Amino acid sequence: MPRPERRRRALTAGSLDELRALQKQARRLKPPAPAETPATAGGDAAPARSLGPEDRALFRRVMQGVHPLSKRPNRALIPPAPVATPDQLEERRRYAAGQPALPAPRVSDEFTAAPQQYDNTAFVQAGHGPQLLKKLRQRKWPVGASLDLHGATLDEARQRLDRFVQSCREHDMRCVRVVHGKGHGSAGNAPVLKDTVRRWLSQLEAVQAWAECEERDGGAGAVLVLLDIRDTGASA
Repeated sequence: MPRPERRRRALTAGSLDELRALQKQARRLKPPAPAETPATAGGDAAPARSLGPEDRALFRRVMQGVHPLSKRPNRALIPPAPVATPDQLEERRRYAAGQPALPAPRVSDEFTAAPQQYDNTAFVQAGHGPQLLKKLRQRKWPVGASLDLHGATLDEARQRLDRFVQSCREHDMRCVRVVHGKGHGSAGNAPVLKDTVRRWLSQLEAVQAWAECEERDGGAGAVLVLLDIRDTGASA
């Protein structure tokens, strides 16, 4: 056989051997494909792995104290709406009809309660004992709202105070604060608004008691007012 033909065959055999070696190396480096289970072959998700004894014991410890929900309808428990008084219903009707609000109840600017009920720093409505006033001063009831009458005229203050009291009763606010100022800026340095507001409060049926605030809450320039909340079960 001629020498060139022999050399050509030797080169071809060497190239095939190198190709086979490269194929084997590639198969070793390629990661194996995941084994196909009957579930995955059909397109469905594989079944979940069953829990072992240790996992079951851990689950029981975690769920300790957990109880199933009772078979109740999925409804929120909302307390019944407070029953409005006839006066409140009339005011709402007039407001919905676009009519002007009813005028505030007429109270006297010069009214003075009986001495045993009123001493210019506190008042308790007839039919209630001194314990009610004591509880008010001790802050048994949290203050639900506050009205600031600074800078108001007597007519403005009268209207605002009446609306404030009505609104607080509608929202079941038992104790509120009324700020009237100490009157140092009034003509003649006389506390006109302060004394008049306290007289008004003493005449309102909705007011069970009021007491001058502590200094941190306004001192002589404010009073805590205890309101009579109807149809709410509030007690003194």
